[in-house]
Amino acid sequence: MDKAVESLLTQLPDEGPVPPLPPVPERARLREEWGWTKSQLGEALGVARETVWTWEKEPPRSPRGKTGQLYARLLAHFAAQLAGRAALAASSPALSGVVSVEVNAAPQEENAQGAALALSAALPLAADETEFDAPGSWDELPEGVVGPCVRCGGSTSYLVDGLPRHLYLEAAARAGAPRCDARSVPQPAPVPQPAPVPEMPATVPSAPSQPDDREAARSEPTSAPEPPEPDNAPGPIAAEPQAPATPAPRAEAPARRPAARPAPASRRRPAKKPAVKTVAPEHADGPIAVLDIQDAALTAYLVDGRAVPCPARTIQALAAWALDKNRIRLGAGKLHDNGFDQDPLLILTASAVAYFDLPAHLEDQEGLRLPADHKIVKQLTRAGWELTKSGFGPWPRIFKRLDGRRHCVQLAVVPWRALETRAWGDTDHLSAEQLARLLGSYADLVITPRGTVAVSGEELMTALRPPTKAVWNAQENRYVSGKVPGTLHTVVEPAPCEAPDEHPLVAADYPDEGTRPASEALDEEACIWVRPVDLVTGEERARSHVVALDVTMAFLAACRRLHVGTGPAVHRPRNPDFDPDLPGSWYLDLSHVEIDPRMPNPFTSSGLRPEGPAWYATPTVEYAVELGAHVRPLEAWVREVHSPYLQPWYERLRTAYLTTMACLGVTADLGDEEFLAAMAAHKDGDPALVTLLNAIKATAKSGIGKLRQRPNLGLDYIFGEPWPALSRKTWRPDIRAMILSKARTNMHRKMWHLATTANLWPLAVNTDCVVYPCDGLSPIPVLLGPDGQPVRGGFRIGINPGSVKHQGSQTMEWAVDLLTDGVNIANEIKDASLVRAA
Repeated sequence: MDKAVESLLTQLPDEGPVPPLPPVPERARLREEWGWTKSQLGEALGVARETVWTWEKEPPRSPRGKTGQLYARLLAHFAAQLAGRAALAASSPALSGVVSVEVNAAPQEENAQGAALALSAALPLAADETEFDAPGSWDELPEGVVGPCVRCGGSTSYLVDGLPRHLYLEAAARAGAPRCDARSVPQPAPVPQPAPVPEMPATVPSAPSQPDDREAARSEPTSAPEPPEPDNAPGPIAAEPQAPATPAPRAEAPARRPAARPAPASRRRPAKKPAVKTVAPEHADGPIAVLDIQDAALTAYLVDGRAVPCPARTIQALAAWALDKNRIRLGAGKLHDNGFDQDPLLILTASAVAYFDLPAHLEDQEGLRLPADHKIVKQLTRAGWELTKSGFGPWPRIFKRLDGRRHCVQLAVVPWRALETRAWGDTDHLSAEQLARLLGSYADLVITPRGTVAVSGEELMTALRPPTKAVWNAQENRYVSGKVPGTLHTVVEPAPCEAPDEHPLVAADYPDEGTRPASEALDEEACIWVRPVDLVTGEERARSHVVALDVTMAFLAACRRLHVGTGPAVHRPRNPDFDPDLPGSWYLDLSHVEIDPRMPNPFTSSGLRPEGPAWYATPTVEYAVELGAHVRPLEAWVREVHSPYLQPWYERLRTAYLTTMACLGVTADLGDEEFLAAMAAHKDGDPALVTLLNAIKATAKSGIGKLRQRPNLGLDYIFGEPWPALSRKTWRPDIRAMILSKARTNMHRKMWHLATTANLWPLAVNTDCVVYPCDGLSPIPVLLGPDGQPVRGGFRIGINPGSVKHQGSQTMEWAVDLLTDGVNIANEIKDASLVRAA
């Protein structure tokens, strides 16, 4: 803890009346005049810097409980000490800017020494001066108020001849006590420098969620928000619980000259410290529990490897047990101050399903959920529990209203295929303990699952950017729900060009499925393209091999710093000027833009030249301008309210991916050859980590797809009728279009730089994979220019999202043979066994 912060906290009383909080402007003034930053005050109170900021702005928001009491005592102490300092400075003008307060002396120590030297220059003192301070020649400062001694610069609580100075009494001289002297001012202590922040801190944060069935609790908050949790930094996954990492030793900077005046304390940033994961007592048993039968008894397996008995005999008793903090403390913290703590997740294995008398399979049930008249559902209802609109399916959510709040428990029924194979692999072979570890690691790095990986990816967006917060309503004298700018806080209609064919907006004009003209729809998809074989040159055919480069998490990389619309679409019907800063859809003709035929056209997903005017997302039009095209939109739907909404989502999933890869031996500090070797072997590592890696990648990809979820045609859906996804605030096909447009143009830009610099042209593209001719099996020569250096603006080998890895290599003969038949070799090169024999 900062020295000034620690010193001050020891001075505050723990008991006695709590002073009232001052008005909002006064709070900031007292902190700034005291010389503390928001970070220092947050450190003293155990909250984040952003929380302090909310307490110092309108509308007023104040902490409660012990945090609120400590905040009030701190501000009262600031006010009292600052008043004493002002009174003392007024009585002695020479002390203006010199007198400080004792408990705040640490951050101002160097300033005090510099001021003492300035004063001592006007008061020459002889080294052998023997005068003593006679009684009555000095005054004592008010309690807690100090000034820097004009001789040595140290803190003193005495005024001698109107100046702060240490006393020199005759009795002390006889005892041999040395007298402080201005010519022996001690050098300031070396200033510790912050330790380098490691890319992978050794702790894993708790990941909260923001469940959709808590909107009622959010819309009518009954009390002020709780102080936020201390910041946690994500880190690597471990199969066993890990101890916090030891902070790196701090390097010391050389001592500075005493006459140099440092920056004010309010402008000095405290050194960053490695974060240590803290778990709230109410979540001490972890976010999840896997229920299985052990020795004929129901047992709950926790993420830390413990197994505890579960006394529940029914589903309703199981939910009550999970919420009873006296018996089990399940759950996780929140990701954002405006969010909610995450609810417990209980995973039911096959033996637990049989124990609770649930069906072994769900395929024959209506809508993949238990019917409303099923005995389990009736028992829950009679016990006062409720289910969400999804009912009792593979991911049932059970809640009960108590004290004006919803207390929820999430279940996952493994035999009902709650854990889809494409993301989680075959979980049947995992023991309950192994399954708890796997899902617990995912919960720590990403979010506790609320459903499929697509649902979890969508929930993570909301958990990191809660749409509402508690706002004080002075008229009603209570907190009410307020919208948070920059978030998806309102359901908005898509523009007609952004809506899929089944949407009521489109079906009203085109009631027959498939009759909508292609030019009327925004078609921003990934590129799938094959170069015609007659455009493969003789020089290229002379190469021995072809090599495929795969862009790492290309769609997630496109979310980085991408501004997307958060408000409604605004129609601009008559020849609007293109504005690259406005997310939206633009109707214009890009068919005149010439692209080398050895490259895919960047404006269509097929890679072919557009046939006329069409709708394009902002990144596509921006790239056309970058290529030198003159763009003249005929019409547009833009979103004037926008923000980098997905930035925290990108950062959390990126960290989860890098952390898991590091555990598999692939790190950012590897050289190119080492990286390729590590990537080739990483899937042979710990199977649980490989499964976790797949789940993280699927969360990113499927979460983006969830933004444009289409109706389930297998549930008697009627074309043109609304489907449930349309009522979600996160149903935003325009945001998905922006991401895919950005990903496609990012990839094309790198291909273009490689082509124009190194004369290397792609043979095929499949979403995030591109194939090039090459002499040899290694992809490294492909990425180098004529000078042997990586092409500026081209692809880079690496682990970060947006970098590339080796997807596979084959012979040129193999490639030409398939290109002759129009086969996309980018889709086949990873596994040649999938290709028919030549």
